[in-house]
Amino acid sequence: MNKVQYAIGMHIFYNNVEYIVVRQINFQEIMAQNISTGEKAILPIQEMTKESQISNQEDNQQDINPLELSSNDWDEANKRLEIIKPILGVVTNRIKAIKQRAAEYNLHPSTIYRWLEAYKNSGNLLASIAPKNQAKGGRGRLRTVEEVELIIKKTIEDLYLSKQKYSSKKTYMAIAQRCKNAKIKPPSENTVRSRIQSLSDKEVLKRRESARMADRKYRNTDGMFPAGKYPLDFIQIDHTPMDIIVVDEVYGQPIGRPYLTIAMDIYSRMVMGFFISLDEPSYFSVSQCLTQAMLSKEKYLRSLEVDGEWNIWGIPKTIGLDNAAEFRGKDLQRVCEHYGIELNWRPVARPQFGGHIERIIGTAMREVHTLPGTTFSNIQQRGEYKSEKYATMTLKSLEKWLTEYIINVYHKQIHLSQIHSGINCTPEHKYEIGIFGDGKTSLGRGLPERIADEDKFKISLLPTIERTIQQSGIKIDSIQYYADALRRWIRAKDKDKKARKFIFKRDLRDISTIWFYDPEIKEYYPIPFRNISYPPISVWDLRAIKKYLDDNNVTGYDEVTIFSAYEKMKQIEKDSAQKVKSIRRKHSAQKHRDTKRKFDNIPKTKSKSNASSDAENDISLSDLYKDVEPFDDIEIL
Repeated sequence: MNKVQYAIGMHIFYNNVEYIVVRQINFQEIMAQNISTGEKAILPIQEMTKESQISNQEDNQQDINPLELSSNDWDEANKRLEIIKPILGVVTNRIKAIKQRAAEYNLHPSTIYRWLEAYKNSGNLLASIAPKNQAKGGRGRLRTVEEVELIIKKTIEDLYLSKQKYSSKKTYMAIAQRCKNAKIKPPSENTVRSRIQSLSDKEVLKRRESARMADRKYRNTDGMFPAGKYPLDFIQIDHTPMDIIVVDEVYGQPIGRPYLTIAMDIYSRMVMGFFISLDEPSYFSVSQCLTQAMLSKEKYLRSLEVDGEWNIWGIPKTIGLDNAAEFRGKDLQRVCEHYGIELNWRPVARPQFGGHIERIIGTAMREVHTLPGTTFSNIQQRGEYKSEKYATMTLKSLEKWLTEYIINVYHKQIHLSQIHSGINCTPEHKYEIGIFGDGKTSLGRGLPERIADEDKFKISLLPTIERTIQQSGIKIDSIQYYADALRRWIRAKDKDKKARKFIFKRDLRDISTIWFYDPEIKEYYPIPFRNISYPPISVWDLRAIKKYLDDNNVTGYDEVTIFSAYEKMKQIEKDSAQKVKSIRRKHSAQKHRDTKRKFDNIPKTKSKSNASSDAENDISLSDLYKDVEPFDDIEIL
């Protein structure tokens, strides 16, 4: 899951040939120079890699899956990053800066240098500086450093960040005494002072005084919703129920009101990605929205048969989202930290943090009100309109419609005073200026970093399930899975001689195949149902099946029972749909017969001389059709 960078001077591979980036041309192409021949060529961005695909990467630390690292190793990687952060961009006096940092943290300069090189060579991936979990020299010394860090952190928490308000000097003296008691060499006073100075002013005030005082002082400056200084500086994610009823794909029956999760680039107001689901917003909806946001969208547009361009992709600096437990998870946190993405949790009941994205949600919902089956915004707006009766949009057709609207309407609109206030142009144009510059006042940030292995990234953000591997494979929700990729790990043990648990990923939309992460090969492998004759189902299908079984007092069910119940439910659903169709057909036929009888009862046309005398007996067309309801609303454009 490494990153590909397109900055001028960066080395990349195309068809296993090494090039150096010369110019950024557009969102699809760059100009690069062949390292061997010196020839220049225009190359497609989406087909480039960071390394040659035929090179040996067996011991490539950057390929470590962040999710397979222990909590201790992940915490250690974060500690190391904090140590090397101040010298990542240092060019002049670099050696001096490394030595100073090493002395501050009681480390050898070569250790700092090794971390810097590993981090740089990986494309700034956090897992690259995690411990490798193998025996090495100097572990005793490293443990000592960790223990000192623990004492520093705990003492600052207990004394400096307390109502007692210890001074920096007294805090250091307490740290030195605790280290002496533990027979550990204490840190320097400068080291402790730098730790204290790095603390957030707001956090210090909150801990030493009160949360109310901190909020009052910093609410208008610290943590406010950022404006976005450049493209992908800040991505906001938000959720809303959509004002429409959707129908199922097979029978066209109403199935409910979907939810929209949407991501916006605050700098340009470009929509970066979205996800529509019948489930309430959750980690899964956030992860799928984020997946679409960060990856290229050419294949996606082709799959929907949508014409247009959606050129926003890449690794953002910061992501803002709701501060709710259901959106938090180790997977999201780890993956974001791995790529150097900061997560900014939106405070509860602080509407100023979501102004920009709420405006696009409002704009999109007004457009949804033009679709068949809309619920409108409230009962007053809906009036006598029967949303379920006129509903015709499936989730897929709604997804296609929204994609069309975003890329071919919203991104090209100029509504300065309402929709895109502050950018003075269309979102599409604003984003292009932010990337390539305007040739005058703005140089542009250049093309963003791209996820090299998009498939692996998609899988990495799916929900994680940990299982041991048995002779029959693995079992999840009473269903067995198996493939040969599991064979060598059957009954595997961990370092403590306990049954080893492995990482599996599951797409909730189709659980017929899960993904197994091989910790040695460092690749994901598809693992299907052990019984491949079973039909694909979603996790929502599975929930409905289990409810059906529970309602029928079936207990202790296995996969045979589950899929037998699934077939029964499908048959019931089919019979019900056929019954509804039959009733509608009969109803329509009766209306047709009633209408025909009215026509048959119309008196025969009389001569012009007698027509006026019988005018009172004429039946108007409006009278004939006053009781006839249309099958569908027909909109004439």
